[in-house]
Amino acid sequence: MTHADARQAASDRPAAILLDLDGTLLDTVTVWQGAYRSLASELGHTLPDDFWPAIAGRSMRDSLVVLGPSAAGHDPDELVGRLIDLAADSLPRCSNGEGWRWLPGARELLELLRTDEQAPAIALVTSAWRAFTIPLLAAALPEGHQAFDAVVCGDDVARSKPAPDPYLRAAELLGAAAPDCLVIEDSPTGVAAAEAARMVVLAVPHAGPVDGAPGRMVRDDLVGLTVEHLVALYARLRSGLVH
Repeated sequence: MTHADARQAASDRPAAILLDLDGTLLDTVTVWQGAYRSLASELGHTLPDDFWPAIAGRSMRDSLVVLGPSAAGHDPDELVGRLIDLAADSLPRCSNGEGWRWLPGARELLELLRTDEQAPAIALVTSAWRAFTIPLLAAALPEGHQAFDAVVCGDDVARSKPAPDPYLRAAELLGAAAPDCLVIEDSPTGVAAAEAARMVVLAVPHAGPVDGAPGRMVRDDLVGLTVEHLVALYARLRSGLVH
C-alpha cells in the first residue's frame, strides 16, 4: 500500500493535495523581479516597469522572452542558470517580509496539512528550478523541503506548466491517481496545467485573473481553510456541485 493509499480514508477524499509555491504559498516577486532586472542589465537591456505580468506563471525558459533581442545569441540554459543564481544569491539577504513573504493563510494551512494525521499526502509543484526552490524552502520552513512528501520543480520534468507534466509527476511520486488529487494554484498557467492533468482545482488568483468553472473553485486567499474544508471541497468539485 502506498503512502497516498494509506491516508485516503474514502473515495470522496483526495489522495493528495498538490500545492504551487510562488503566488500560492509564498510571494517571491521581489526576489525574481530583481533577478530579471539584474540579468537584463548584464545583457545591456533595461526592462520596463510593467514587465512582470507578461511572464508570471511561465516556465523559466519561456520567461526569457522578456529579455527581447538582448538574449539573442546566448544559450537559453546558461541564461536560465544565471537567472536562478541571481535569485538564489539574494535569499540569504532576505527574510519573511523582505524579499519574500507568506501569503495570507498559507503558512497556517501548510502547518495543518503537515500535522493532521487525517490529512492527505502533500506535494509542492513549482515552475521554479530546484536550485532556487530548495534554498527558499530552507529559509521559509524549519524542515525545508522535507515538509512535503514530494517536491517537483520546473527542471524535474520535460515540459513545465501549462503542460500537465509537473502535476502528473507529483501524483506518480505519491502513488495517487491524477483525478484523485486536489491542486491549489494561483495562476492561469498553473490552473491550466492541473486541469490538463485531470485534477480539480482550488484557485487563489495572484498572478492573473482566474474564473470559476466546473471542477474549479476560486477563493481570495487561504485564510481559515482547514483539512476538513479541503476534503469537503474536493468531494463537491468532483461531484460538480460547486465552481
